[in-house]
Amino acid sequence: MSASSQGRSMRADLPFILLLAVLQGWALYGLHHSIESHHWPATQPQWLLGLYALLVLIPLSLQLLFEHARKPALWVLVACLSALVFYFGWHHGSAVADPRADGFLRDGDCFPLGFILLVWWLHLLPFLQTRLVAGRWTGNYALLFAHAWRNIIGLAEAAVFTGLFWLILGLWQELFHMIGFDYFRDLFGEPIFVYPVTAVTVGCALHLIGSIDRLVSAVLEQILNLFKWLGTVAGVLLALFAVALIIKWPSLVFTGHRAIGAAWLLWLVAIMVLLLNAAFRNGAVEQPYPRQIATGLRFCIPLMMVVAITALYALVVRTQHYGLTVERVWAFVVAGETLIYSVGYSVAAARKGPWMAGIAGVNVTVAIALLLVMGLALTPVLSPYRLAANSQFHLALAGRYEPPQGAYGLTASPYGYLRFDAGEYGRRRLAELATLREGPDAERIRGLAAQAIARKTRWESPPVLDAAARVARLTIYPRGHQIEPDLAKTLQADWVNSEFSPYLMSNAGKSAAGVFADLDGDGVEEFILLTEAGGPVYRLHEGHWQRVADARQRRTRARSDRVPVAKGWEVLSADLAKGEFAVVPSQWKDLIIGAQAYRID
Repeated sequence: MSASSQGRSMRADLPFILLLAVLQGWALYGLHHSIESHHWPATQPQWLLGLYALLVLIPLSLQLLFEHARKPALWVLVACLSALVFYFGWHHGSAVADPRADGFLRDGDCFPLGFILLVWWLHLLPFLQTRLVAGRWTGNYALLFAHAWRNIIGLAEAAVFTGLFWLILGLWQELFHMIGFDYFRDLFGEPIFVYPVTAVTVGCALHLIGSIDRLVSAVLEQILNLFKWLGTVAGVLLALFAVALIIKWPSLVFTGHRAIGAAWLLWLVAIMVLLLNAAFRNGAVEQPYPRQIATGLRFCIPLMMVVAITALYALVVRTQHYGLTVERVWAFVVAGETLIYSVGYSVAAARKGPWMAGIAGVNVTVAIALLLVMGLALTPVLSPYRLAANSQFHLALAGRYEPPQGAYGLTASPYGYLRFDAGEYGRRRLAELATLREGPDAERIRGLAAQAIARKTRWESPPVLDAAARVARLTIYPRGHQIEPDLAKTLQADWVNSEFSPYLMSNAGKSAAGVFADLDGDGVEEFILLTEAGGPVYRLHEGHWQRVADARQRRTRARSDRVPVAKGWEVLSADLAKGEFAVVPSQWKDLIIGAQAYRID
């Protein structure tokens, strides 16, 4: 295309792109306004997330594909893409997001959807562009490579352009603010300004970047050339680490424990794949490295399989102990992808001649497989939330995984995961556990499930269901003292109080004791319900026990006959049993147990 014809095409395309950007900006503002005013579609997450997915990705797709606007195939593909992304958002809104939770968008329910959708879209777009250029579906690697990298660079440059644009607006408003003119500060902060202006800025940036193809090609060439030489460093790292890993493999496998984290292993393989592709590019360069370096890399490539298999093994061991989670499902997807890459690249490296030529087929195969898997993961078929909910449900049902001790132990258990991390799939499974009737542990499972369902927030302390039994189990000091009925009733009422839980939910309230001591010097003993962290203080007033203060750890008293720092409930309970506690004068006397002092607030 000549420079004059390209200029005419740019002028013809610009009005449509600006109109599209304006419509996108106003539509996104409309969704924002519905959230702020609590009306439809914000009241129905499936509609809200479906429309967000549609309004973010489809205008961007049209802006990147607009050079094919006169081809009917473009509009057919865009219509199919629109239906898919809307359904993906709809599914997430109906099966994952919790509309009952205040600010479910703000709390992050939508961010995993946005990230996965973006990755899926970036993988799909080069196939659509190649289809429109070639007129048929093809795996032409040179075209796919060129479109994929140009899309990424174009979007990155548009993001930088938009960021700089807003920095200038920030400077604009601050300069006028210094002279007492706040109109621009108020205007630039209004959503009705932010959404349309940002959308138009992104649209203009993509149009300008797309019109300077030589600039994009030069930036791409520079980036890939730098990445290519980093591949040699990554190859040395791969070789050294893989050899060390092979030496460690027998102890790693036969101990049956996850001795290494999968995430870093996957990162190593992923970076190696990226840097090798920077060297291979679109396959036009037959020998991207000098012969010695190319030969060394060829021998390093099979070592990728060792790292990928180890990462997969670590994930399997972790899953056997703690079940699937959403993150672990995606980790398995990445592990499978890296394993295919490592096997495919190893086969290519084993062939005679220019071994990098075999990379193209592997890349296209992995890209297609990833598109299918990620697309299915955004539906009920392979939804990570559904798979994680089923796994955690069976883990809880088997009774093999007890909630950890402590105030937030239930949150770190399968019950907490089903309540807060597995979407609507998890909440349905949790409801099944709450109505379980069969099995030897059915009553315990129902109780734990009921506690999880009752929680409104992730970090809320669970209710205490056996307060009377816990009070009855308390060891009382000095020996011979008894808890009278009115005090026991007060303790039971306080034990189920969520404000009371920082002390008694520690270690499920099992590490607690009752101490009678005259703390205020009036000749009448107060009662301290003591834990390692301290505890509430009760005083008898007009025949009834009332909570009047808190005992908190203040300092450690150094003593010549023992270690100066007392740690843990075992040490405190041993000192209590030996009668090593006393009070010291103050407005409220301190309680001394062995080497530990408690201040009365």
